[in-house]
Amino acid sequence: MPGPGAQIHDLNPSTFPPVGLFWTIQISDDHQGDDGNGVDVHLGTGGASLQVSNAPILDYGSLGNALFGGGPPPVPGTVSLRVDWQGVNQRLNIRNTDPVYGGFAGEFVRNSAQMQWSATVGDFVFESDALGTSSSSFAEIGHERNGVFFS
Repeated sequence: MPGPGAQIHDLNPSTFPPVGLFWTIQISDDHQGDDGNGVDVHLGTGGASLQVSNAPILDYGSLGNALFGGGPPPVPGTVSLRVDWQGVNQRLNIRNTDPVYGGFAGEFVRNSAQMQWSATVGDFVFESDALGTSSSSFAEIGHERNGVFFS
C-alpha cells in the first residue's frame, strides 16, 4: 500500500516553463491515425475511445521541479494509454451563463470507462493491469462550447 515518502517520478507532457495549456498534448483527430494515436466519439451510443501510443513525456522527478524548475533536468520517456467509454447512464444538457463561473454549454453522456496505461522512463517501466480489469465510478463524454464559441 502506498504511503508517504519522497516523490521520485513526475511524468508530464509539458515542458518547463509551461507554455499554453498545462498538461495537454495534441493527438490525431482521426481514430488510429498514422502515428497510432486517435480519438473516436459516438455521443448517440455513449461510446468513445482514446488511443495514445508512445507519446513523448518528461520525468521531472517531482511536481515542484515540473512546475518551478530548479531541480535536476527532466529525463525523457514515453507514455501509451487506451481509454474506452461505453453505455448511457444519463444524458445531460447544461447551459451555464454565470458571469464568473459560467460561459459554457454542452451535451454530456454519463457512462462507464475502462483504461490501461504504461510509461517508460530510462530503465523504469510503469504498467497498469489490462483494460478489461479496470472499472470506473464516474465517466462522462460530451461536447462543450465555451469562449468565443459560447453564445
